[in-house]
Amino acid sequence: MQIPKSQGELIRTVRGKRSQSEFARTLGCDRSCLSRYENESLGAPTSVINFCLQAIAQEIPEQISMGMPIDAAMRHAKEVVFALERMKTLNPERV
Repeated sequence: MQIPKSQGELIRTVRGKRSQSEFARTLGCDRSCLSRYENESLGAPTSVINFCLQAIAQEIPEQISMGMPIDAAMRHAKEVVFALERMKTLNPERV
């Protein structure tokens, strides 16, 4: 998941594939208000922002357990270093 950089991105990220009507019911607001929050023509109340932040916070441990891209990159980097060190040991003239 990308880190949202605005109110609209935050709300759209948490809404996901749910319709605006469905998500508006979850938030306890009208669909038209939700649309304005997402378009950033209206500031969302703190209750909406807090709901969305909590939803994202709940997903973070799940993403960590699934292995975030940085973990894969670090594993790959370690493998490359190991391979270079092995190559250096086997054929010092080439490295």
